[in-house]
Amino acid sequence: MAPLTLKNFRSIPGTAYGTPKELWDFRLRAPAGPPRRVARHVLAANADLLGLEGVTLDFSQAKVKHSLAARHVIIPQRFRRLRLYRAYVTVHIAKDQHVYLVKNRAVPAAYTKPDAGFTKTRDAAERIALRSVSRRRRGGLQILPRVERMWFPRLAKDGSSSVRPAYCIHVRRARPRADWIVFVDGHSGAIIRKYDNRAERTGVAKVFDPNPVLPLLRTPHPVKNGRQRVFPDIAYNDVRLSGLGDNGRLDGSRVTTNLTRDRIVSSARDFVRNCNEPGFEEVMAYFHIDRAMSYLEDLGYRGSRRLFYSPIPVNARGTREDNSEYSPHTRSIMYGTGGVDDAEDAEIILHEFGHAVQDAICPQFGQSKEAAAMGEGFGDYFAVSFFAAEKPEAYRESFGSWDGIDDPTNRPPCVRRVDSAMTYESFDHGPDGDEHDNGQIWSATLWDIWLAVGRPIADRIIIESHFQLDGHTTFARGARAIIDADRNLFGGRHLEQLRRIFRRRGIGPVE
Repeated sequence: MAPLTLKNFRSIPGTAYGTPKELWDFRLRAPAGPPRRVARHVLAANADLLGLEGVTLDFSQAKVKHSLAARHVIIPQRFRRLRLYRAYVTVHIAKDQHVYLVKNRAVPAAYTKPDAGFTKTRDAAERIALRSVSRRRRGGLQILPRVERMWFPRLAKDGSSSVRPAYCIHVRRARPRADWIVFVDGHSGAIIRKYDNRAERTGVAKVFDPNPVLPLLRTPHPVKNGRQRVFPDIAYNDVRLSGLGDNGRLDGSRVTTNLTRDRIVSSARDFVRNCNEPGFEEVMAYFHIDRAMSYLEDLGYRGSRRLFYSPIPVNARGTREDNSEYSPHTRSIMYGTGGVDDAEDAEIILHEFGHAVQDAICPQFGQSKEAAAMGEGFGDYFAVSFFAAEKPEAYRESFGSWDGIDDPTNRPPCVRRVDSAMTYESFDHGPDGDEHDNGQIWSATLWDIWLAVGRPIADRIIIESHFQLDGHTTFARGARAIIDADRNLFGGRHLEQLRRIFRRRGIGPVE
C-alpha cells in the first residue's frame, strides 16, 4: 500500500482542542477499495496529525454519500457507546480515487471526561423540553419519537473540557409553527441548548410558469389586495403532470400533496383549474417540485446518487400566515396563504424546495448564522436560476415577482433580488441579523458564478459543493467546496473565475 501520511497540505486550525479542523489543498492517491475502508486507512495513517489517538470512530455507522464527482464518508464519534454531539470526521474521495479533503470535528480523547452520569429519565427530560418551548400552554406541541441519549461536549473558559450526559429531543409546535431541537442535561435537567430548526420564508393541469406577472406585462389587469381574481388564458401554461398514481390525487413518485386539506381529486386525472378555484395551489406545488426533481435527476443525481428516497410531502395551503417553510424533522414543505398564496408563485415553491435539497445532502443544514444565510441565498438562487431563461431581462434577477407584487420598494416587483452589490463585509453577525438579508450576499455570489460560467456548470458545482458541508458551515467553507467541486467535476477549468468572484465578494480564504 502506498504511504498515506499527509505531508503537503493546508489546514484550518481548531480553536477548541488544538487539533486541525480541516485539511485541504492536497491530492492523496488512495488504495482501491470501498470508501469506508479508504477512509479508515487514511485516518489511521494521520491519526496523530488529527488528534484521533484513543478516539472511537464508529465505522459501522459511517454514511457514504455519492455525488457526481466524489464519495463522501461521514464517520461519527462515540464515547461509552453513545454518540457525541457534533463529533465526527469526514473523508472526501474524488472519482479518480484521490482523497482531497478531511474534515475533523472529533473530540480528542483527553477531552472526553464525563463529570456526571445520567440520572434523569427520558420522560422527565421530555417534560423539561416541553416546558422550555412553551411555559404558558402545551397545545399543539408534539414530541417526535427520535429522542436520543448522547454526550454533549462542554468547553470551559479556562480551557478545560468535559462531556455532559444529554437527551436530544425534537419538539414540533403547530402555532406559531416551530421545529425545536432541545438538548436537556441528563443529570441536572438544565437546558444545554435549543434552537428552532425550521427553514422558512417570510412573505410566495394549468399553471403559472413561473407567475402571472410576466405574461401580462403588456396587458392591463385588475389587482385587488395583491391577488388577481380573474386572469386571461395567456397567464397560464398547459402542462402534463408526470409520475401520478392511480388514486386520482396528486400522489406521485417524487411529490405528494397528502398533507393538504380538502385535496383535489379527479379519477380522470384532469386537474385543470384557474387560480381562484380550489386545488390550483396544489397543482402548482406538485408540478413545479416534480419538474425540479426531474432536473436534478438529469444533472446526474439518480440511482445510487439520488437525493430523495421517497416522495416529498407538501401542504399547499398549510397556514393563513404570509409564510412558507421546509421542516427538516418531517422532511415536508408547507406553503402559506397570507397575501398572495405562496404556492401561486413558482419561485417561492422552488425556494422552499431548495431547503429540501440542502437537507437531503447535508441533514439539518443551517444551524449557524452563516449556514442559515447560505440556505436562504441558495433557495433564492435555485429558483431564479431555474426560470432565468424564460424571463425578460428586466426581471431575470428578481425573485418572487408575483408574491412581491404589492411591495412598493422593489421595481420591478419582487420579494428579493440575486444581483445585490453586498459583500461579506455587510454580513450582520448581531443577534438581530436576518438570514434573508444576509442570504442576499450568498445568492449574489452564486449568481456571479451563474453569469460567469453559465447555468449547466454553475448549478452542477453549486449543488455538488453541498456534499462536503455541514449544518454549521460558513461562507468561506462553502466557497472552498465550490472550488473543490469544480476541480472534481471539470478538472479545475473555472478556478480563476471562481477565485475572482470570491475575492470580489470578500469571501475566503479559498486557497
